Amino acid sequence: MFKLVKERKVKDWPVDVAVPLDGGEVKKFSMTLDFKLVGSDEFRALSQGGDSKLFGEVVTGWSGIQDESGEPLAFTKENLKAACQNQQFTAGALSAYMKVMSGTASTKN
Repeated sequence: MFKLVKERKVKDWPVDVAVPLDGGEVKKFSMTLDFKLVGSDEFRALSQGGDSKLFGEVVTGWSGIQDESGEPLAFTKENLKAACQNQQFTAGALSAYMKVMSGTASTKN
């Protein structure tokens, strides 16, 4: 039976990020994000505040993200804010979050 709960979190949700390369090529990278699901009204309000505001509230952790030297990048508020300045990250994160919100199963590569 469906349960209406006050707060729901989803861990290790697969996210694909498409990064453009020279010559019209695109390379996909996989990572996972932990999400906190919010209600419809809160989602609309957060969305209107921009990517940093939205993802600062709904992304609660990650794995599979590296820094420029290839080292694992720790999940911190500062690193998340920096990631939100990258449009490929935000496009992948938003696509994944919409799947979580709608209950659409994510497929792994």
